[in-house]
Amino acid sequence: MNVAVEAPTRTKDPFKIFMRLLYAVSLAVYVYFLVDGIQFYEVPLQERPYHESYRELRPAGFRGQGFGILGSAMMLFMLLYSVRKRTRWLGNWGSLSRWLDVHIYFGIMGPLFVILHTSFKVSGLIAVSFWSMIAVATSGVLGRYLYLQIPRNQRGGELSLQEISEIDTHFNEELRDTLNLSSDQLKRLDELIRERVQQHKGFIRTSLSMILDDLFHFFRIRSLKKQFARELSLTEPYLYRAVQLAWRKIKLQRRMLLLNKIQQLFHYWHVFHKPFAIIMYLIMFVHVGIAVWLGYTWIF
Repeated sequence: MNVAVEAPTRTKDPFKIFMRLLYAVSLAVYVYFLVDGIQFYEVPLQERPYHESYRELRPAGFRGQGFGILGSAMMLFMLLYSVRKRTRWLGNWGSLSRWLDVHIYFGIMGPLFVILHTSFKVSGLIAVSFWSMIAVATSGVLGRYLYLQIPRNQRGGELSLQEISEIDTHFNEELRDTLNLSSDQLKRLDELIRERVQQHKGFIRTSLSMILDDLFHFFRIRSLKKQFARELSLTEPYLYRAVQLAWRKIKLQRRMLLLNKIQQLFHYWHVFHKPFAIIMYLIMFVHVGIAVWLGYTWIF
C-alpha cells in the first residue's frame, strides 16, 4: 500500500506533564508525613496525650495545625475554578479544562492534608464538615468523569451535535487521507468501528462499556491494534495512527449516543455536589474562626 504522507508524530502536553509531576511530588510528601506519624495515629484516642508526638501531631499541634492550614488553603483555592468559570475577573486566562485539572488537584490534596490535621479522629460538628468534605471529594471524581464524557472544545465549552458531527466527519477524512486506504479497506474500517460502537446497546451497557474502556485502555487499544493489523493489513507507523483515530471516533460516537443522558446526570451531580460543598465551607469557616478567636492557632 502506498502512503503519500509522513508518519504522524506524538506530542506531549507540557501542562499535563507538570500536573503529573506535581501529583507525584505532593503524594510523596504526603506519604512521608503519614509514615512519619503512623505510630501516633495508631494509638487509641485516650492514650494519645501520653505519646511523645502528641504536642506536635495533635490537631492543635505545630505540625497538625500546619496540615490544617495547608488543607484549608487548598480547599479555598478550589473556588478559583468557579470564579474563572462564572465571572470575567480572571478574564480568559488559561483554558477551562486546565483550571478544572488544578481544581481537582486541590480537591484531592486538600482533603488528604485535612485528614492528617484531624489525626484520623473527628467528632461533633467538625464530623459533619469532615464527611461533607469526603462527599465533595468523592463526588468530584464522578463529576470529573461525567465532565470528560461531554464533548468539548479546547476552551472547555460544550459542543453542539452539529459540531460533534463535523468532528466525526473530520476523523473520517483524516483516516482516508492519512492512510490512503482503498475503498474496500475503508468500508471494512467503518464496519469495525460500527461493531465496536453498537456491540453494547442501551444506556447502562454503553455506559459500563465506556467505563471499562477507560479502566482497561491499554488492553482495548492492543486488541484494536491486532484487529486492524489482521483485517486491514496495516503496519507501523500508520497502524498506530489508524488505531488512535479509530479509538477517538468510537468514543465520540458512543458519547453522541449518550449525550442527553450524560448531560442530565451531570445536572443531577451538581444538585448533589453543591449542598455538601456549602456545608463543608460554612463549618470550616466557623471552625477556623473559633480556633483563632480562642487562641488555639500559632499563626495569630
